Amino acid sequence: MKTAHDTVTAYFDALVARDAENLIELMHPVSHYVKIGTDAGEILTGGSEIAAYYENHVASTEDFSITFLNLDVQVRNEAAWFYTRQIWRLRWQGNPIEEFVMRMTGVLERVDGAWKFVQIHASTGVLTT
Repeated sequence: MKTAHDTVTAYFDALVARDAENLIELMHPVSHYVKIGTDAGEILTGGSEIAAYYENHVASTEDFSITFLNLDVQVRNEAAWFYTRQIWRLRWQGNPIEEFVMRMTGVLERVDGAWKFVQIHASTGVLTT
């Protein structure tokens, strides 16, 4: 059985692999699901749009790599949360390759023994040397 940490890393592995099916499986399609991304209108509230969101996301990315700067996953009983800071390098919607710092937090719930995401929040930071 995957730990919460394994589930979080599986999420990022699936993003890079452009594996919409796995991304969708990692989400908990409940009414309290929330995904906030970096684009102005990138917000999902409730689980009904999860499949369409991740299918579009993987169809829109190419040449995707993630370098972790840090990852912290905490677990308390049936809830877990994470914070990560990463460098993302990708081609988005056919544009030239971009590189930026991605900062993300999220919440997971244990559902029938498996960890599922119920909240993800992303923001971009600044590359520093």
